[in-house]
Amino acid sequence: MGRAADEPNFEDAEEAFERGDIETALAICEGYLGEDESKAPVEALYLAAECLLELQEVAEATHMIDLALVQAPDDAVLVHTKAICSFEQAILGDAREGFSRAASLDDQLGEPLFYLGILTERDGDFEAANRLFEDAVRRDPEHLALPVDWPVDRVRQIFDEVVEEMPDPFGMWLAGLHVDVEDLPEESALTDDDVPVSPLVHCLFVGPSPTAPAEGVDPEEWLTTHPERVRLFRRNLGKSAHDEYELHRELLEALLWESMEFLGLNESHLAALGILDDDDDEALLPSGER
Repeated sequence: MGRAADEPNFEDAEEAFERGDIETALAICEGYLGEDESKAPVEALYLAAECLLELQEVAEATHMIDLALVQAPDDAVLVHTKAICSFEQAILGDAREGFSRAASLDDQLGEPLFYLGILTERDGDFEAANRLFEDAVRRDPEHLALPVDWPVDRVRQIFDEVVEEMPDPFGMWLAGLHVDVEDLPEESALTDDDVPVSPLVHCLFVGPSPTAPAEGVDPEEWLTTHPERVRLFRRNLGKSAHDEYELHRELLEALLWESMEFLGLNESHLAALGILDDDDDEALLPSGER
C-alpha cells in the first residue's frame, strides 16, 4: 500500500532535521522502517541514526547504522557515522579504525580527518593533530573550522562572567565551585561511569552527587550539595567555540547540563531558578544576552 498524499515523506524528514526539529525527523523516518528494519531503505536508517545521535541515544543509533552497513558496507558516510557512534561511547580504537577507513573510502570527506585529529590530539601529538585539522578544513571549509586554542585565563574569565550573570541562588552555588581548566579529559574519566562520556565533553563535575533527585518547591533545598570541583576542557571548547560569544554560550550550556545531571534537576527546576523561561533556544541565555 502506498503512502497517503498528505503523509510526510522522506524529504520532509530531511527538512525537519535541517531546521533542528529532530523529533519530527525521527518520527517520519520510523514510518519508513517497517516491521523488519533490516529491509528499510538505507537513507531512512542513516537519517534515523543521525537523529538518534542528536538525541544522545547512541546505542540505538549504532543499531540503525549497523543495519544500513549490511546493505552498503563500503559507503564512506555510513562507515564514518558508525565511527562516531564508537567515539561517543569512548570506544576509541574502533572509532580510529572507522574514521581511517571512511577517509580512505572518500577523499573528499573532511569530518573523518577532523575526528582523526581529535584522536591524535588525545595521543599528545598536537602537531600531527593540527595537520589533520588543516587537511579536514581544506576538504570541507563550508562545514569545518580550525579549533581555537583558548588560553586558560580566558576560559576562566568567561566562566566567571557566566557565573556572574546567573540569578541567585544558582549563581551563588556556581560561584562556590572550585574550577580546574585542563586540556582534555583522560580516557578513565570517559568510562568510569555506567554511561560513557563523549571525548568532546566540555565540563565534568568531580565528586559524589546527591543520592536522590531534587525534591520539594524550595530552590535553595536543591542546591545543598556541591561537587568537589568542576573540570573545564579548553581544547574541546575550542572545537565548537570559535569566538568569545560562542565560548560564553558553550560554557553556559555545559554548566547547566552538568548541573542538571549532578543535582537531578529538570527543565522545570531551571525555570523555578529563573534560568529557563520557555522552550525557545535563546531561553538558555542569561537575560543580558537575549
